[in-house]
Amino acid sequence: MQKLVNILVVILVGFSLYYGIIVDHNRVTTMEALRQSDEELQGHKNVIDEDYRRLDLRFIGRGKHIQRMQENLAFLRMRLETVRDSLGNKIEETNYFLQQVEEILREDIRNLEGELRALTDDLATYKRRTNRDILDMKEVISRMEDDIKALDEKVNPKKEK
Repeated sequence: MQKLVNILVVILVGFSLYYGIIVDHNRVTTMEALRQSDEELQGHKNVIDEDYRRLDLRFIGRGKHIQRMQENLAFLRMRLETVRDSLGNKIEETNYFLQQVEEILREDIRNLEGELRALTDDLATYKRRTNRDILDMKEVISRMEDDIKALDEKVNPKKEK
C-alpha cells in the first residue's frame, strides 16, 4: 500500500511539475500577450471614444436643425389641415350652390318647354284659322266674280259671241 501511495505521490508531483513548468508557462505567456493586446486596444478605444464624442457633437448640432425642421413640418401640417378643411367647406358650398342653380335651371327649362308647347299650339291654331279665312275669302271672291259675270251678262248681253 505504501508503494501505491508513493507511486500516486510521484505521479502527482510529476503532474504538478508538468503543469507548473509547461502549462503555467503557456498561461503566463498568453496572459502577457493578452495584457499587451488590452493596452493596445485601450489606445484604440480612446481614439474611438474621441471620434465618437466628436461625431456625437456634430449630430447634436444637426439634431437641432432636424428638430427645427420637424417643428416647421408640424406647423406646416397644421396649416395644411386648416387650409384643406377650409377648401373642403368651400367645395361643399360650391356644390350646394351648383345644385340650387341646376334645380332653378331645370324648373326654368320646364317652364320654357310648357310655354313653347303653348306657343306651338297657338301657332297651329292661328295657322288653321288663317287658312280657313283665306279659303273663305277665296270662296267669297269666287262668288263675287260669278255674281259680277252674271250682272255683266244682264247689263251687257251683246258682248257674248
